[in-house]
Amino acid sequence: MIEFPINPEQFYRFRDDRTNRYINNCAYQSVGCTVTVDPIVASSLILQTILIVTCNLLSRWCRTVTIVLPEIVHSIIPYFDTEELSSVVSHIMHDADPFSRFIISDHVVDNHSLRLHIGSGTIEDVKSATIINASGWIASINTSQGSSLPPAQDENILGAIAAACLGVAQIFKKAVGIPEELLISDGIFNLFNLQRISTGKNGFTNPKIDKFDLGKILMVGAGSVGSSTAYCLKLSDMPCKMTVIDKDVVKIENFNRSPIFGRSNFGLNKAEAVAQIFTKTPINATAFPMSWNEFIKVNGRKYNEFDIWLPLANEENVRLSIQDNIPPLLVYATTSVNWSVNHGRHIYGIDDCLADRFPQEVTENDLTCSTGNIDTPRGTVDAALPFLSFFAGLLVVAELIRLQMPNYPQIPNFACVDFGGNLTEIQKQNMKPRQSCACKSLSQSLYKTFNGTVRYSNLALSVLH
Repeated sequence: MIEFPINPEQFYRFRDDRTNRYINNCAYQSVGCTVTVDPIVASSLILQTILIVTCNLLSRWCRTVTIVLPEIVHSIIPYFDTEELSSVVSHIMHDADPFSRFIISDHVVDNHSLRLHIGSGTIEDVKSATIINASGWIASINTSQGSSLPPAQDENILGAIAAACLGVAQIFKKAVGIPEELLISDGIFNLFNLQRISTGKNGFTNPKIDKFDLGKILMVGAGSVGSSTAYCLKLSDMPCKMTVIDKDVVKIENFNRSPIFGRSNFGLNKAEAVAQIFTKTPINATAFPMSWNEFIKVNGRKYNEFDIWLPLANEENVRLSIQDNIPPLLVYATTSVNWSVNHGRHIYGIDDCLADRFPQEVTENDLTCSTGNIDTPRGTVDAALPFLSFFAGLLVVAELIRLQMPNYPQIPNFACVDFGGNLTEIQKQNMKPRQSCACKSLSQSLYKTFNGTVRYSNLALSVLH
């Protein structure tokens, strides 16, 4: 039974260890950030979403934050247990970090060195503010002068989540003294086609989204990327039936990069913690507090049980075991050792497979989402940056929603979003299977036996022989 830290020193020693191992720079611990937001936040689902995701991410590493909000703003974000937006923000931040200084005020009360503004407009009194905005699939990031984006045509909040990730990543880079030439460049990020475009260029035409039923989803791993995926699914308000597998429990070391882990679910099994956030939402979640191997041993590989598998764990050679069980469509994202987030998708007969992407000769440590392992009294953990896992979860949800739209797949099966540089380009390519890979010789009849009636089986069956 692990106990919650009784003082800030103990809490931050565990919470920040992963981040410190990643960057070897603790300057971020002593800086403060002021977050301001356009007054139309009271009526804008987009701006409210950017705000709560921004504050969630900031509270994972920044110990002093002032949020400037009008006195009374009602929350229009579904499935939160309070009516006031300030209460939603306060609960999220203090649950993530009960020891830091988070202030909500109707005016700027501190002259913090970092400034993040949400919405459009110009910040005249700040030399180098970061301004973020969103509309539909689009996110913008600028310095001092905000972007004017077309009005949202639906309730798509994916661009809003992307904007928060970009903005907090920029603030973090400034906090640790990243050279100016490596800061994220001004411009537009199109989440639908994973493309960066300069401000003012055409690139806003993207499909509208509706309340799609995403189907039956198997999530293997409820750690940083899995919990981030769950959080983005909750915000997107998309119905589905989800099965979540994870044996681990929530520890302080997890607080720095998961948007749902905090004081309220500390010590709880991770799969159960993820399932818990879907209460009163259109997502029906079932938790299995066990490892993937235990799940297969207990439940077996049932035919046509799940439409999509999300392989979001990386221990015990779980990816290769998943591949050996002839999965249906696979969608996932990973973080890497160099500030990047990788998108992955595998359609049998079209794309490569997990055995190609993560070959067996690679050691287990090379498959982790970080720079290395940390031995603590509570077990072994890996290092990470707060915003990378969150963005990885967003990429998973974006792919699940693209899946409901015409002409799928609309993007290649691999993409790399590099937060370490100025993010002017996104690397994308279609990875092909090795000639000797077993997935090349999989017969249509065997695939149909396991996945023939799942929702997206036609993607593979149309090309398998």
